Amino acid sequence: MTGTGVSPCVNAGAGANRSRLPRMLRLLTGSLLSALLLFGGSLAAAQETPALSDNHPDRYVVQEGDTLWDIASRFLRDPWRWPLIWQHNPDIKNPHLIFPGDLLVVTGDGNLKVVRLEPSVRRSELDRGIPAIPPNVIQPFLTSPLIIQPGELDTAGYVLQGVDDELVLGKYSHFYARGLEKPEVENYRIFKVGESLLHPESGELLGIETRHLGDARMLRPGEDDISKLVVTDSNLDIGPADRMLPQTDNAPLPYFEPRAPATDINGWILYAPRGVKDVGRYDVVVISGGKREGLEPGHVLRAMLHRTGRRDPVTGESFTPPDESSGLMMVFRVFDKLSYALIMEATRPISIGDRYVNP
Repeated sequence: MTGTGVSPCVNAGAGANRSRLPRMLRLLTGSLLSALLLFGGSLAAAQETPALSDNHPDRYVVQEGDTLWDIASRFLRDPWRWPLIWQHNPDIKNPHLIFPGDLLVVTGDGNLKVVRLEPSVRRSELDRGIPAIPPNVIQPFLTSPLIIQPGELDTAGYVLQGVDDELVLGKYSHFYARGLEKPEVENYRIFKVGESLLHPESGELLGIETRHLGDARMLRPGEDDISKLVVTDSNLDIGPADRMLPQTDNAPLPYFEPRAPATDINGWILYAPRGVKDVGRYDVVVISGGKREGLEPGHVLRAMLHRTGRRDPVTGESFTPPDESSGLMMVFRVFDKLSYALIMEATRPISIGDRYVNP
């Protein structure tokens, strides 16, 4: 089977460099596994070869916009298990990145190789390869304190009102704020304190979600503790008493290491920042479980369809159907008792209130 994405110029290059291809394969075997420090895991424990999917391509050229998970999905039944092929590439000393234009080939023994056809532009170790997951989806959740504990924002600055007495602010609105303790800070993020997130079984308060409403820039630092700012970006309406925190620079996208948790972990999908009940691929969710439960960024979890209160059509008795697999998600930010996870695959609708288990 021939995969998509192989351009004529790549095939032509392969012909022109046929004599050097065996040497290149030896040298570049597993440069793909640059990805796998992003896509790595506990590699020393790997003792098996991940199964190829039934309809995998024979070859694929990495494209702009690809993610490592996307590429893994083309070849493997379980894309998060891609780190296991590291054991077949013990001679690679510096496996950090793969790049658009790299050619992935399935060999006769079922292994994946990368061929970087020459001549090519020289790459430095500082170059950024393709990401493990879509960076634009999770970037807003890497720095903002979107999950807080009770009282955490009580001392933060807050919106007073618009300069012209407006109570609803949007992009380009000028407004007054109070309690901004660092007048040298130029940029702020604005939040609304939202729902308390409780454990569905114990009722324990796990955290409080906050909504990122928008961003603002300082125009005039506080006179008698009243500062003047302008809204530079607005996601939702901003109003009096909404809280403000200094805006930090966007954090670099972490090098995630997808892997199963080391111990059995299960919990609940509690909340979707988009404010919807049903979520799908590349949606962010909040789950019940964090550092306390042993969750770490990169942990892969299986979402399970959870249903209750069904009635037997013959006996009329109530019954609970067994949970069914509905997709995979990867944890990318962990708090004490809660975590953010990104839905990577969804085989059926995933709903708030569904469970999760080890993959």
